[in-house]
Amino acid sequence: MTITKRQFSHLQAMGIELWQLKDNVNEETTDAIDYINIELSALTDSNLFTDILKSLELSVGEISCDNDTLSLGLLTWKFSKENDVILIKHNLVTPTIDVIKNSPLLKKALWTKLQEHSSI
Repeated sequence: MTITKRQFSHLQAMGIELWQLKDNVNEETTDAIDYINIELSALTDSNLFTDILKSLELSVGEISCDNDTLSLGLLTWKFSKENDVILIKHNLVTPTIDVIKNSPLLKKALWTKLQEHSSI
């Protein structure tokens, strides 16, 4: 059964967890990555960040921030010091917005991963 982003956000707001079948064989992990704390107010000042929210059909009011994790409904986003864009299941790990906006390759990688996520 699939649900919409809106249905998921309503379930999440009510504290209802969704069960998912997990395949642990050869699964990549993001546990070893050192994450950077997030300031939501600094992110919302970035045109790149607001464009990303628009592409995900989200507003700033629909996202939440908890130290190093940005919750975008069906997607969680963390920032690291690594210069890679990683998407594992529904977890996105990227460099900071400032690093991405100054690198055409990182921007391309980010948009590619977001497109992959939206087709899941």
